Amino acid sequence: MTATTGPISLLVFEAADCLMAIPASEVAHLEGSDPLFTKIENWAAFDLDTYFGGRESDGPWLRWGRGSRSAWLRVRRVVDVVPVALSVLTPMPALFRRQLRTRAFLAAGVRGEDVFLLLDPARLTS
Repeated sequence: MTATTGPISLLVFEAADCLMAIPASEVAHLEGSDPLFTKIENWAAFDLDTYFGGRESDGPWLRWGRGSRSAWLRVRRVVDVVPVALSVLTPMPALFRRQLRTRAFLAAGVRGEDVFLLLDPARLTS
């Protein structure tokens, strides 16, 4: 198996007063801000403002999926899709990986003047 050396596309969004990103290839759908459809659809759903910041968001929902796992992620706003080389990402310190809420972050990256956290939605817990 060979490692990916080229850039990957990351969807950058704002949630909990922070810029976060997930691989754009894992975003299956972008939905409006209606909070009720997640109950009707019966999917796992995480309002990331509530999860990390303690207050509810009124932003759009992203449908994230990887293999058989999927969830709805509510963000404050979608910022952009940007190419980022994996080599420029800095792994999160072990201290953060041990904490319940922050273990969902794999790495930090810089794009221009913006710092973002690479989120692994598979690590979010109810």
